[in-house]
Amino acid sequence: MKQNVHVKNKPHVGVGVIIKQNQQIILGRRLKQPMQGSWQLPGGWIRFGETPEQTVQRHLSLFQPLCFGESKFVTFTNNVFDRDTHSLSLYFMVDCLNADQQTLLIDGHNSDWLWAHWNELPQPLFLPLHLLKESGFNPFR
Repeated sequence: MKQNVHVKNKPHVGVGVIIKQNQQIILGRRLKQPMQGSWQLPGGWIRFGETPEQTVQRHLSLFQPLCFGESKFVTFTNNVFDRDTHSLSLYFMVDCLNADQQTLLIDGHNSDWLWAHWNELPQPLFLPLHLLKESGFNPFR
């Protein structure tokens, strides 16, 4: 007879939003663990009942007055931080349409935001972004 196995720790699912402009992307410096102080893409956990696309729109709305094109799913990473921390990141790419707007917000999850060239990303990178870069993905190909 097969037993039901209750899994205490389940992977979480989040989105990472690759906001592109002039051969650069937006990155934020993490305020929280894991990997506090590392650089990450905008994004976060998918809320219960929310679609990945709704999560993308929720996070893009934090970057007013920036305007964006249509978001497009591009890839995912499987992020195993340690034996207790596991997530999947779904990546969406979007173009920033008003290149003259350079002021970026400070929020409760990041201490700084900046525009960075894909081939010159600041270090250290948050594990999901590190895995994305290591996969060979390039948002400008």
